[in-house]
Amino acid sequence: MLIRRAILGSAIALTAVFSTTACNFTSHVASLDYYAPSDGSQADVGRLKVRNLIYFTDNNGHTGFFGAFANSGSTEITFAIKYKNKTGQSEYREFNVGAYQLLNFGYQESKPLQLDLAGNPGDMVNVLVYTESDEASINVPIMDATLPQYTDLVAGLSSN
Repeated sequence: MLIRRAILGSAIALTAVFSTTACNFTSHVASLDYYAPSDGSQADVGRLKVRNLIYFTDNNGHTGFFGAFANSGSTEITFAIKYKNKTGQSEYREFNVGAYQLLNFGYQESKPLQLDLAGNPGDMVNVLVYTESDEASINVPIMDATLPQYTDLVAGLSSN
């Protein structure tokens, strides 16, 4: 009788343990999802990591393209940004990022890149970022000072 109670008690205890911890095996862990932790867009273009692309305008003709481009490889990367300007013409700009280096536009005291992207605040504009071997089409948001966290950035566009 004592052995039966011990086995029954152990079975109940194991059932309780596995029923309360099994959610780790079956439920989705949201923190493992790939996402952009800001309003900007991001992509991986081979070894080139493109982060937090945002285009700002003050609606008075002053604009700035913000973003970070990180090279995760041991050799320099040449990449280009291709976009449509306000007249509908395709334009591109070419840049280099050294091995294990970061190229910033508008971040960490660097000036934003001057591009003439077509679109209005609230729009998403398509920008193609490509290297010799890879490419990514990225939808970049166009923002103005509507959101208070961007007021200082947009105000600074007129001095660029």
